[in-house]
Amino acid sequence: MSGNELQGFSMLKGLAISPGYAIGKAFCIRHFQLDTVPSVSVAPQAIDHEIARFQNALQLSRAEILNLLELPHIKSSLEIANIFQAHLTLLDDPDLKKEVEKRIRDRRLNAEAVLSSVIKDYSEFFRKLPDPQFQGKAIDILDVGQRILRNCEGEAGLQPLADLQEGVIIIAESLTPSEIADFDPRHVRGIAIEEGTPTSHASILARSLSIPALIQVKHLVRSVNRGDLLLIDGINGTLEVNPAPSRVEEFKSHLQRYEASLQSMQADLTQPSVTRDGTPVILQANIGKLQDVDAVLANHADGIGLYRTEFAYLTRRRFPTEDELVETYAAVVKRMSPREVTFRTIDLGGEKLPHLGGEILEKNPELGWRAIRMALDRPDILRTQFRAMLRACPPNLPPPIKILLPMVSTLQEFRRSRDLLTETLAEIRAKGLGPSAPPPLGIMVEIPSTALMARAFAQEVDFFSIGSNDLVQYTLAVDRTNSRVAHLYQPTHPAVLRLLHEVAQAGREAGKPVTICGELAGDPRYTGMLLGLGLRQFSMTPSSLTRVKQAVRQWSCQAAERLAEQLLVCRTAEEVEDLLRQATPACEHA
Repeated sequence: MSGNELQGFSMLKGLAISPGYAIGKAFCIRHFQLDTVPSVSVAPQAIDHEIARFQNALQLSRAEILNLLELPHIKSSLEIANIFQAHLTLLDDPDLKKEVEKRIRDRRLNAEAVLSSVIKDYSEFFRKLPDPQFQGKAIDILDVGQRILRNCEGEAGLQPLADLQEGVIIIAESLTPSEIADFDPRHVRGIAIEEGTPTSHASILARSLSIPALIQVKHLVRSVNRGDLLLIDGINGTLEVNPAPSRVEEFKSHLQRYEASLQSMQADLTQPSVTRDGTPVILQANIGKLQDVDAVLANHADGIGLYRTEFAYLTRRRFPTEDELVETYAAVVKRMSPREVTFRTIDLGGEKLPHLGGEILEKNPELGWRAIRMALDRPDILRTQFRAMLRACPPNLPPPIKILLPMVSTLQEFRRSRDLLTETLAEIRAKGLGPSAPPPLGIMVEIPSTALMARAFAQEVDFFSIGSNDLVQYTLAVDRTNSRVAHLYQPTHPAVLRLLHEVAQAGREAGKPVTICGELAGDPRYTGMLLGLGLRQFSMTPSSLTRVKQAVRQWSCQAAERLAEQLLVCRTAEEVEDLLRQATPACEHA
């Protein structure tokens, strides 16, 4: 069915991954194929000129990415910033550079044609590997390759999203990180793509920018033409194409009511986060950079429940020094005072840290040498982080920070980390620095076995933080970035709910705080469910705080606990979702 056959009204269905409503004209992205790049023979005396053009394009591409990393909407997302750090690594790959230059000399072809062939070969190699981690690298290679090509072509290069002048809804089969970063968020009202997963690059950035977005919209590209009038519903997951004028007016009224509700929520930001029956609920923020503190304060978070420390390691070709870390950590603590800051120790592995002595190729890095496993094998790295965190505290005063250990799977890992922290504090205190007492030391609950052993851990840890994204992934054995199995990534699967309940109960019995992080914490549709399961501390992206606070204030703990009793006997995620839709209509459409 061609676009010309769909000039009339049609309704498309997708998966809503960023809430909201929008009206706009379609702006369709059609990706060019590497096979279509023209091949031109080059005279022997012009070969050096072609190589110089390629090298210049590399430098221009590097400068562009460094500029992208300074954009506010890139800075606000550690996940997206990490993607562009990986792009810089690809640009600096000596093998890629040598291969392009060799083919230019051997084949005597223009730089664009040779680069296209190299990029195609590299991306196909990674695409055919069985591990989704490396399949994802194929997308990065194509993205970087297209950027270099644009810079080789100069003004002929296409940058379709950079020049948007009006509010549009982006339509594409897929979006690369570079394409997403190119557009001005002020000019994009919505995004709909045919592929993608809830944790894809497009999804992450759309949520961080509060742009209504749909993914997995079947037949999207062939059903929509540039300039078509579209209505996007980021709550119910629908896209209406060329609706009747009466429907447009009806939708505009709905949009106005939604925007009014957002303004009302914004006005409620300063209100206390308490349930209808008076139970206080702590709402904190997840961030990864000092600059993110502005958004935390603007959204009146109760503190930072998760400060990801990885960014300092990904933005340098070396490890950061202790003093560099102290400068950043101390600035965060000072700006957040008197609110609490929870620093998570490094959650990376050898595949992301070539400083460890070369890239370490692992068949399954998500289950491999990373996070606390890597840090305990390299105690110099963990000790440096501990020293920096302790030095960031005002001396001789109670600690304003907590320290969180990622991917802990055994009590031995926690005990070794605790012993190292104790030793480090003694060293710092001997110099008259550091807090008067050890900061609370807790663990991320991301592994099902850790959740099942929560009562044993609760006898020793100071607090828990549930990483819901990884807990779902590991519990259901599903790669959340793989679109082929994305339908199996079910945050409301009964097994997940029972693990959440187990950890919450263990924490309550031992008097140890339990925080939930991840997508579940920031989605107001699940606030009542989480309250009912026994959770009273949530940490999320700053932009989610408004809607979650409103949901908290609409619930009573008594009602939430009655709901949880029903949810815990469900047999499928579909049964859970059906009950949630019936129980929380106000929260769902807030």
